[in-house]
Amino acid sequence: MIWSEFLAQLEGTGEGMLSPSFVEQWSNEPWNPGNDDRGAAALLHTQIVSRIATQKLGYQDGTEQAALDSLFVLFQKTRDICDRFPEGRHFNALAWEVLNTHVRPFTARWHRESQRGALTALDSTDVFRAQLGKLQPILRSFDHLLLHIRDTAPPPARIIPPGHESEIEKEMRESVAWGISVQHGGLASETAAKINRSERDSILARRAHYEIPEGPNAVALALSGGGIRSATFALGVLVSLAERNILPQIDYLSTVSGGGYLGSFLSAFLESAPGKSVGLSSNELPFQRQDGEAEALRHIRHFCKYLITGSLWQRLKMMFAQLYGMAINGFSVVFVVILIVSIERWLRSISFTDYLSHKLTVFSVVMLAVGSLAALLTMRARSGWRRYADSFVAIPSVVLILLLCWLGLGNAHTWYHSMILHHVLWPSQTVVKWLTTLAAIPIVTSALTGFFGRLLKHAGTVLIVLSGIATPLFFFGLYFSLYEFAARPTMIFPYIGQVQMSYLLWAILIVGSLIFFFVLDINFTSPHRHYRDRLADAFLIQPRANPSQQEPFEQGVSIRLSELGQVRHKGPYHLINCALNVPGSKNISMQGRLTDFFVFSPAFSGSPLVGYYPTQSWEEVDPHLDLGTAMAVSGAAAAPQMGLGTKKTLSFWLALLNIRLGYWTRHPKKTKMLFRGSPGLSCLVKEMLGTMNEQGPWLNLTDGGHIENLGVYELLRRRCKYIIAIDGEEDQGMTFSALTTLQRLAAIDLGIRIDINLDDLRLNQRGLSRSHFRFCRIHYPIDGRGSEEQIGYLLYLKLSLTGNEGEFIRRFRTDDPVFPHDSTTNQFFSEAQFEAYRSLGEHIGDKLFLESIIGNCANSKSVEIDQWFLEMGKSLLDPLPPKTQ
Repeated sequence: MIWSEFLAQLEGTGEGMLSPSFVEQWSNEPWNPGNDDRGAAALLHTQIVSRIATQKLGYQDGTEQAALDSLFVLFQKTRDICDRFPEGRHFNALAWEVLNTHVRPFTARWHRESQRGALTALDSTDVFRAQLGKLQPILRSFDHLLLHIRDTAPPPARIIPPGHESEIEKEMRESVAWGISVQHGGLASETAAKINRSERDSILARRAHYEIPEGPNAVALALSGGGIRSATFALGVLVSLAERNILPQIDYLSTVSGGGYLGSFLSAFLESAPGKSVGLSSNELPFQRQDGEAEALRHIRHFCKYLITGSLWQRLKMMFAQLYGMAINGFSVVFVVILIVSIERWLRSISFTDYLSHKLTVFSVVMLAVGSLAALLTMRARSGWRRYADSFVAIPSVVLILLLCWLGLGNAHTWYHSMILHHVLWPSQTVVKWLTTLAAIPIVTSALTGFFGRLLKHAGTVLIVLSGIATPLFFFGLYFSLYEFAARPTMIFPYIGQVQMSYLLWAILIVGSLIFFFVLDINFTSPHRHYRDRLADAFLIQPRANPSQQEPFEQGVSIRLSELGQVRHKGPYHLINCALNVPGSKNISMQGRLTDFFVFSPAFSGSPLVGYYPTQSWEEVDPHLDLGTAMAVSGAAAAPQMGLGTKKTLSFWLALLNIRLGYWTRHPKKTKMLFRGSPGLSCLVKEMLGTMNEQGPWLNLTDGGHIENLGVYELLRRRCKYIIAIDGEEDQGMTFSALTTLQRLAAIDLGIRIDINLDDLRLNQRGLSRSHFRFCRIHYPIDGRGSEEQIGYLLYLKLSLTGNEGEFIRRFRTDDPVFPHDSTTNQFFSEAQFEAYRSLGEHIGDKLFLESIIGNCANSKSVEIDQWFLEMGKSLLDPLPPKTQ
């Protein structure tokens, strides 16, 4: 037999294992391997079959370097075998042909790459894995040939045992009940049924538009908070998803804060009038590329400095409106203090007040003594009177404390008057300076904490303590000064002359009452409306009917929330997440949070605490409520009340300085209000003091990140099987605050467990992560089935660097070492900064479609989402542990 005849009958030889020139050279040689050939083949078989490089390499195994070393060592092992069996002529020729033709180029290239750290990043090994995947069949075929030489007969057919992929596939083929759970959803069953029905109808209409089969599972996309940084990063990811036609398959779009900028852009754009090819497919606007970049995305790039876009006149109006709001807030505080001063002066003007207060003080002391004795005697009784024992002490104690405060306040006025009169404490003309100094301390504290919080650390604690001391001193100083001012009999004004102080006070109280109780609208005086308009111009756009090169889009379009997706059926069902601030709530579940989940959606809006009502009813009682308003409210990060992030010592000053991006909306079921049609002074005082609750007609809404910054909570409530979460929050230390907060809240409220390992995302010594994303299970409890559960899947993308990014991104990080976690306070991105975040997002999005992760799906221009998640699960998940009986 000659070589060509042997190779022709050999089964299992991989295509291309032997080069044509080699086959031609040896084809006519006799095929007669000897003992040395057989011995050498046996030894090399053992080496190859035991090598990690010939076994399937799991994506998360972390053995890339070991696989490379395993192949490299084959050369030395083969040399040793050839030295031991020098007569193995057939073996020698075949072994060095395979090693030199296929293995050496691979090891030569990747040895250089490993030296520069290319194998340290998990997702930078995709090319390594792809090339190794092509090499492994050749090595297995070579091993098959070695066995044939060793045994002088064809080896039995290779039986490949089923791996864990079959277990994963069986698990992931199971469906998840879609919708708010009656038992675990945290809502009343009737409310949950209404929401489920309306959302399902909208989602099925969208699926029909894109000709997507009606399936049992829901797919969702969540865009996190983080201002323009998060929006830009998410934009890059969405560009990558759009290229594979993933976006038309998304049922829910849940956004919070900065993620809402981009989500609202999509929702608004997809509501464009007919006539243009608008949709979520890769060949439709807004993602269809035009001259290298989609025109709508180019618009966002140009308006990334949204706060300072527009004309000079618009910026001046915004600046003066902020100053106007600060002045109104200041006058409101002064008015409230003057009102209290007037009430105190009136009470003290009554002749018998001081006499009565002294007598009542003595009487309260006597009653306290009697109450203490009564409490002791009552506790010895066996009747129902025992429950009143504490009241016998508490009631006279409270009365005594109030009377002592009243007497002490009178003495303080006397002391303050004498200090001013005799210039002992300070001259009267410097009171304003002292008050200004006291007011400046909390202001400076908040500014320094905001801009240099990481650097101050211990100094920041000192500043907050000083702020806590300065605040009451300011109030007492203001109160005593206005009381002293009101005690004057007359006041001289330029051009008017002498005025009776009593007339002046009455005029202030009457005019102030008319303004602050009947005219003032604190939504108008806050910066919310300007913030909303700037965001709308940047993100709420639609193609013009007659576009020009300079103005291709209508900007700042107004769209009612209740109309989203109801006509065109092109966009995912949009959930806009906000925080309902209720620090004064008596609901025990709010005591540890101070906020509740509030969501705007096309059909129903509300929160578990205040209830869910048709979105149209919210719009009817609030004509300013639309998509732009909801987007701005969801991104209202700067506010006096910010959930658990509230700094009580600074809340008053933030409100006074009009740093109030939040929004007061009217409760649709509490519209019977006396006189008022807008939030006024009472709402402003609640915002300053942090006493708002869910009981009043006005509800205070701020940034959804004040309770959950990832935007996934409402998707878990709806039991979505597949969730893609794009986390662009500021997280320099990779502490995963948004994700861990979500885990805690989901477990407490919904009984849902997110099983995720974040080790590959944590920073190494070089300040880099090993991966950009993680894939994990979501464990949904099943209604009425004890410990049984259904499994959903979370694809978690993190704003991160692994070192395998392109040269532009690496160069940008050299210029900006904080990248990719620039402060959220920076909302003024340059073009280079915008492109760095967008490019990073697209880079990470592309990594989700690596052949080493999703196999043949990577070669498809239109990826089916069930298959995409299934292939990721096979590569990235371990089998579930067996259930214990």
